[in-house]
Amino acid sequence: MNKEKLKINIVMGPFYPIPPVRGLAVEKRQFAMAQEYAKAGHDVTMISRRFEGLPHREVKDGITHIRVPSFAQPKPGLLYRLLDLIYSMLVAVYMPKADITVTNSVSAPLILPLSKAGKIAVSVGRYPKGQMGFYRRATRLHAASRFIGDVIKEQSPQVAGKVHVVNNAISHDFAEAIEGVRSARASNITYLGRISREKGIDILIKAFADLSPRFPEWHLTLIGPFEIDRGGDGEGYLTELKTLAASAGSRIHFAGPLYGGREIIARLRQADIFVYPSVAEKGEAFGIAPVEAMACGCALVVSSLRCFEDFVEPEGNALVFDHRSNAVNNLASSLKRLLRDEELRQRLGSAAMKTAENFTPATIAQHMLCDFNKLVADA
Repeated sequence: MNKEKLKINIVMGPFYPIPPVRGLAVEKRQFAMAQEYAKAGHDVTMISRRFEGLPHREVKDGITHIRVPSFAQPKPGLLYRLLDLIYSMLVAVYMPKADITVTNSVSAPLILPLSKAGKIAVSVGRYPKGQMGFYRRATRLHAASRFIGDVIKEQSPQVAGKVHVVNNAISHDFAEAIEGVRSARASNITYLGRISREKGIDILIKAFADLSPRFPEWHLTLIGPFEIDRGGDGEGYLTELKTLAASAGSRIHFAGPLYGGREIIARLRQADIFVYPSVAEKGEAFGIAPVEAMACGCALVVSSLRCFEDFVEPEGNALVFDHRSNAVNNLASSLKRLLRDEELRQRLGSAAMKTAENFTPATIAQHMLCDFNKLVADA
């Protein structure tokens, strides 16, 4: 499969550095893929924003890092797009010649010179908004889930033949965290992700607050950044959530962000239940945080978004609640089942670990490299 040595560029978006010291799921995933490509003997270059404490250029663990001037993340909108465009123009100057260039930037597929980029593979890790039809210069549109692949084909049938589904990978830390036997757990429910409205955190807080008088030993921990430049919805939204949580007192804890994989793993291994109540019908593309929780053996509860269908088997390795109507009651009902039934938590958590084995970096990188080799061979 990997007989030919490929030159692979990975062009990250403009707002987060690599290594993912402040990164979210996209940065962690692409960094893990770069490590696997390098391990397989390919020539890998990652291009990301400059960041304090990181050199402008370095070679580390077989990966060449090029860091270009960029900006703090603004709210989505015109300024966001303008900064992405400026960043992509700088990337075009700094980037080396490659066989394949993978990118999640909005502007990069439109302006990167093909003479340097080679085949452009767009990583579609968010719900598309009709823009995929503009990416006719791209050779491949890598959809993070079957759902996203279907949406691209429906919105932009002119590029349907470029779509190829490859699920997201968990990081190496999480892959190594998968155990054969589920460990003992604290009476804790955990959420990990951005503190933003589209994640449905208010639904989780209300559901837990309703149940908390009947289950006094249980606690809820919310992990993630609220700051706008880190993907959250800001101080105002955090204050709203804390007001909702007041009725449960200290049993709801806002832990802030965690970026170190091992630290996150330690927290998730303590949690008996992980809830990802996202309501982002046009935001979620796959859901790496739930898969990371599965790798750590958590009993998983997710909303009924279609993008979760690639890894969730309802009642088999997770519980699914309807978030579209009576969301608080539906989530509370699922949580009540789990809080009352230790055997169910154990069964779901054990099945979840087995599922996570399908999403290790090595497994997903194999799928990606197979496709890269096909694209290069078709040149």
